[in-house]
Amino acid sequence: MKSYEKEVEVIWADMDPNQHMRHTSYSQYAAHTRISFFAQQGFPLQDLAKKGLGAILLREQSTYIRETQMHEKLSFNMLLKAATADYTFYTIEQEVRKENGKLAAKVLIDGSWIDMQARKITAPWPDLVAAVIDELPRHKDFEWKEPTYYRFK
Repeated sequence: MKSYEKEVEVIWADMDPNQHMRHTSYSQYAAHTRISFFAQQGFPLQDLAKKGLGAILLREQSTYIRETQMHEKLSFNMLLKAATADYTFYTIEQEVRKENGKLAAKVLIDGSWIDMQARKITAPWPDLVAAVIDELPRHKDFEWKEPTYYRFK
């Protein structure tokens, strides 16, 4: 897959007291984009949960580049930036672009998978890897990482 994007319109509830888009809205729309991608590939998160697997967020970092106002249309993409060989851990970078194509923000996340019965980090199922994770568009600087890269101090 070459790219995946989700378009949103900034609404009144997204605004902060300074009359620009609040930081939590970027995170919510970025998460919605990631979840929508999995659902479109045939793996809605609620179905994964019924089978005992959950996606978890280990770290999220946002960088704000341009101010965003109410009623602007934004597109959120997602690129796989790094992963372990078995995809137990992964890094996704999301660019947030305005209608004119200018970069408004970036959201970088580190994620993993949880076995919801054992409550431990686990590798994703092979069919999930084949149908979804292998289909994620790769960042131009994609790299394979050792699991120790994702150990936070």
